Parts: sequence; structure tokens; C-alpha cells
Amino acid sequence: MAGDPAADRQALAEVINVGLLWHCLCAITRLEVPERLAAGPLPVADLAAAVSAHPDALRRVLRLVADHHIVTFEQDRVGLTDRGRLLCRDHPSSLSAAFATVGTADVVHGLTDTLRSGRAAAPRVLGMPYWAYLAAHPDQQALFDRSMQQRAQVLSLACVPVLDWPASGTIADIAGGIGTLLAAVLQSTPGAHGILVEQPQVLEHAQPVLEHQGVADRCALHAGDLFAPPPPADLYLLASVLHDWDNEHAAGILTALGHSATSDSRLRIFEMLLPEDTSPHRAKMSDVLMLLMFEGARERTVGQYRTLLESTGWRLERVVASPGPMSIIEARRRVTS
Repeated sequence: MAGDPAADRQALAEVINVGLLWHCLCAITRLEVPERLAAGPLPVADLAAAVSAHPDALRRVLRLVADHHIVTFEQDRVGLTDRGRLLCRDHPSSLSAAFATVGTADVVHGLTDTLRSGRAAAPRVLGMPYWAYLAAHPDQQALFDRSMQQRAQVLSLACVPVLDWPASGTIADIAGGIGTLLAAVLQSTPGAHGILVEQPQVLEHAQPVLEHQGVADRCALHAGDLFAPPPPADLYLLASVLHDWDNEHAAGILTALGHSATSDSRLRIFEMLLPEDTSPHRAKMSDVLMLLMFEGARERTVGQYRTLLESTGWRLERVVASPGPMSIIEARRRVTS
């Protein structure tokens, strides 16, 4: 069937428009415009003064954002819609950190060079690898931690109800951020104890989260390195970790876990899985984000994870789907005779 040239042209033009809107939302979130409007509408001039913005420039950006139901205008007063409130930090379904954190929006212009070289754009644009950039900028580390918390609430937490959790024993979340997933798991299994393994600067922000979720008394904080053996546990969790690394480093992470695991230890990997065929899937978008941000990072197919696990002494047992785009790979240590 022949295509409609006018419709095809409009569809491509919309891609440009959406890209511009993305950057507008990043900019107003970083200036804390939604926070200033949370209490009620303000004149544009007052809002500009409050966020240290140029009044005319701010008005023009918000005029575009209003067309997408983020803000409203009544004469010269601008207000926040329910959709716009999702950009406020305190909203229970907030996406504020996803727009405020220095990340993909700041490095995506380097994709052309990435296509030529195969190298990640983030180290070139930021002047250092992304993890090093976060460590050097505590404010961005805090934003990134919050964005991962918000991401977990959408992706990883949807996996918790579809799995059976041990009634007792120790569950270790490796590189588990500020404990969002581990807290949800411990809430679902009151007889188990947890270990949150993370970098020290991340663990500083974990205790309040665990206390708020009522599991701090059952969860130990362990400052550790991804590539060093963690404390012994009955069940290990790796949620959105392996996709940040190339095969060599991902194998190093799994090998380190194997040094601590026993023949009875289990591993659950939470990741989006690339389809083996050409089916559309959100993992393809995430895969390009990984390409931009980290050297060698990638999303993988089930077959690629099976190969990775087998090469490091693990045996893939099953894959469990969740209501969202994330899946859970369950594995055990391979028994050798």
C-alpha cells in the first residue's frame, strides 16, 4: 500500500516538535518552575523573578508548554495542570528528577559522533565518564538517585507482586540505589532480612527511605563495589544494573556474586529484554540510551543473558514477565561435578 506523503512528513515533523518539548520540560524543571507554581498561579514576571529567568524567554517557553497541557494561561498569569504537577518533587508519581538530572538530554547531540566511533557520548560531552561525573557533583548524584527511585516505582516495583519471595533468609540488593526495590520486597516478606549494597555516597540517602517504608530494622547497609564479592545471601537482586556495562564488566559483576553465593543461592535480574525478532519494544529505546551514556552498555536478549550467565557459573532457570516492559531472569549457581 502506498504511503501518504503529507502524513509521513507531518509524522517526522512531530518528532522534531517532541524533541524540543522534551528540552523545554527539562529546562523549566531545572529552574524549579513547577515547584513555584505548586501553590497556585503567578504572573509571569513574578515567576521569572522567583526562578531567576528572563521574563520574555520564560513566557515564550511556557506558551509552548501550555499547548501540551503542562501549564495554563489566564491573561498574564500562569498555572500548573495536573499533568504539570508530575514535575513537582513531592508528587507521589513524580517524574521531576528524570527531567532535572544531567543525562541523556544533555548528551544526545553527540549521537552522530557515537554512530561514527561506537563510543559513548557522555564522556566526551561531560569531560569524564558518567559515574565519575555524578561522584564529582553531589547535587547531580542526589538527583540521579531520585530519578532511579522514580524509575523503580514505574518498572521494578511492578515486578514484586508477580514473584514468590522467601519467607525467611537474607536478600541482598546489589547496587540497589537508595533501597526502593529492596524496601518493597521486604514489605512483602516480613520474615526476611535485607542487605543494601551500594557506594557510600548513595547509602547516605538510603536510611530515610528504608525508615519511611518501615523496614530499616531489617536491612543492613553495606558499602561495596560492584566488582567485589558482596556479603553472603540467600537471594541476590540485580535491578537495572547489568545493562549499564559491557559484556566483560557484566561478567565481572556476576563472577563476584558467584564468589559469595552457595549452591542454594538464587539470583534475580530485573531488566528490559530486547525481543529476538523485530517486534516493537521499549527496550530498544533504552538500548540507545545506554549507547549514549556508558561505554559498551546495552540491553540484551534472553539468549545473550543466558550466554553471560553460563560463562560465569550461573544457570538461567526461567524468565518471568511483569505487567510493564521489565522482565525478571531467575538463575542459580551451576552445579559442577
